[in-house]
Amino acid sequence: MRRTLLSFIFVPLMFILLTGCYPEPQVRPTDMDQIKIELIEKSEMPYGIAYTFKLKNLSKFTIAQNNVYISYPIKTSTGSRSNEYKIEAKNNRLQIDPNEEVTLNAFAPIEGFGENQTLDTENFNVEIVGYIEEVKETRRFQKIGGLEFFK
Repeated sequence: MRRTLLSFIFVPLMFILLTGCYPEPQVRPTDMDQIKIELIEKSEMPYGIAYTFKLKNLSKFTIAQNNVYISYPIKTSTGSRSNEYKIEAKNNRLQIDPNEEVTLNAFAPIEGFGENQTLDTENFNVEIVGYIEEVKETRRFQKIGGLEFFK
């Protein structure tokens, strides 16, 4: 009787312990380097500049709910500094599986920067903010830099 009672308690307890504990994915900086953004096309138009990007997830993880932005650095006498004004790329998806590509579009209107000579429109920054596998604060990631940083 005692053995049956122990089995009755022990077996379900082991099942719960083994199946109920999912570890966080072990994401390394080298995994984040496998998320690539490349400029496909830049078109200067009368009303602004249109950009087409390709976001490639070459990592082994799913990218969940991400946003991609571009921003123009502000030229200073000693170089440049970051700009709080960002333009969000469109056509993004909530889930981007490993080895999947997404084409993104962004448009920077002249009205926002046209006559402003202090903005470096040639050397813009790209930013991606998202989550690995699921939307959870401990799985959040962010990458910011010029296009060469995402190659």
